[in-house]
Amino acid sequence: MVDFVRARSQKTVLVSATALCTLIAGAAVAYDPSEPVVDMDRNIWIPAEDDREAVLRVGAVYNDEEFQIRYEFETDDPSWYHQYLVYEEGEWVRYGGAQAGPEPDGLYEDRISMMLDDNSVEGFAAYGGFITSHEGMRSLTSAVDSDEVSAHPHLGQTLGRSDVRKFIPQSREGEGAEVSWDGVHDEEALEQLRADGVFLDLWQWRAHRSNPVGLADNGYVLEYRHSSSGSSMFSNNWDDDTEQPLWMFDPDATGIAAIEAEGIFAREYGQDDYYYLAEDFAVPFDPDHDWQDGDTLPFRFLSAGEGSRAAIAADGRWEDGVWRVRLTRTLEAPDPMDSKTLEDDGVYPVAFAVHEGQVGARWHLVSMPSSLGLGNDEADIVAVRTEGDLDAAEVEWTDVPVMYPSQMVWQFLNSEHPGAAQVRQGVDVETEHSFRDLVERLPEWELRTIVE
Repeated sequence: MVDFVRARSQKTVLVSATALCTLIAGAAVAYDPSEPVVDMDRNIWIPAEDDREAVLRVGAVYNDEEFQIRYEFETDDPSWYHQYLVYEEGEWVRYGGAQAGPEPDGLYEDRISMMLDDNSVEGFAAYGGFITSHEGMRSLTSAVDSDEVSAHPHLGQTLGRSDVRKFIPQSREGEGAEVSWDGVHDEEALEQLRADGVFLDLWQWRAHRSNPVGLADNGYVLEYRHSSSGSSMFSNNWDDDTEQPLWMFDPDATGIAAIEAEGIFAREYGQDDYYYLAEDFAVPFDPDHDWQDGDTLPFRFLSAGEGSRAAIAADGRWEDGVWRVRLTRTLEAPDPMDSKTLEDDGVYPVAFAVHEGQVGARWHLVSMPSSLGLGNDEADIVAVRTEGDLDAAEVEWTDVPVMYPSQMVWQFLNSEHPGAAQVRQGVDVETEHSFRDLVERLPEWELRTIVE
C-alpha cells in the first residue's frame, strides 16, 4: 500500500510536468495556448485556453426573514475531497493542499464564493474582485517572504499570519498604486472601517470543509481575508506534539476506524460515503489501534460551528454533471461588524468566484463586477420575492460568465496599465473591456509581464 501511494503521487507529478505543461524558465518561449504554462518556482500556472472560462448560473429568492442564493455549475470532474492523512510505515503522511495549479492527487475541494457589498467599499462596484488583488499576496509571483510577513506588527504579530491574502485598498495607507501590503492602518482605524461597513461580505461554499455539515463559511475582507465571529465548522485533525491525528472514525457508528488510501486516490468515495470526518461519528484517536499501511483519515475535522461564521446554511450536491448549491441566511446581518444586511428593493454589488478542478488559492475563475437586486429589476441578478418556503420557490436564473484573472493586481491597474487614468477616475471595467476582451488579454498580459 505504501508503494502504491508514493508511486501514484510521483507518477501524477511526472505527467503534469512533461505531458501537460509548457515549462517556462524565465525567458521568452514558444507558447501553445492548448496547454498550461507552468513555472512552479514562481507560482505560475496559466491554464490552457479551454480551461480559462466557464459559466456559473445564479438565482436568488427571499421572503420577509431570509435570503437564498442558488448556484448551478457544470463540471465533469467534481471534488468533495480535500486533505488526508495516510498511515505509511508507522507514520501519518499528509496529502493534498493548495499549490500552483491542480493538486497532483486531486485532493482539493470545489468551492463557490461570493463577495457582496452595500456600496460602502469604493471601487468594488466598478472593478469587483480586482480591487482585492495586490502585489505581495500569497501564490503570486511577487508573494512576500513568510518571515517578512511574520515580522509585520499587524499581520504577523497581531493576527499571527505568515502570508498576505486579499484585502481592500481602504485598509492601507495611500491610494491606487501607492497601496502596499505592509502599509496597514492602525487598529483604531480598522475598527472604524468595520463599524462603518467598509468591508466586503464573503460567502464561501466549500464542498468538503462546510457542505457536509450543512453550512457555508461566512467571512469578510478588510485588511486580510477574515473569518466572521464565532467558531469554525472545520479544524485540523492533527496533534503537533504527538504527530498523530486527534480523531478517528467511530467503529461503533461507522463500522470502520479509517478509510482506504486506494479509494481516496482513485476518488471512489461518493457523496454519501465517509469521505469526511465529523463530530457525529468520530472518537478520539487511539494510537494503540492496529493501524495498517494505507489506513486513511481526513485531515479536516468537521463540527457544527457557531455564531456569524456558521450563519449561512448550505445544501450542495453534484448530480448529472452539475453542482447544485443553495445558501440561505437571514436578511439581517448575523453580525454587522462582519456581514451585510439585505433589504427589500436593495441593489448590492457582487462578484463571484469558482474553484474547480482540484485547485486552490488564486487558481480560480472570477466574474466581472455584477449586481444583485432584491425584487429590483435594475440589477443584473434579480432575487424573486416569495411569501412562502424559499426552497419551494422558483428563481430567475442568470448566466454569469467566469474567467481566469491572471496575476492582475490593483497597483498595476493604477500605474502601468494603459487605462490607469480611467481607473483612477473610477471608470468601471465594463466601459473599457468586455468579458471576451479580458478572457483573451489577461493571460497575454501575464505571459508578457510576469512569465517573460
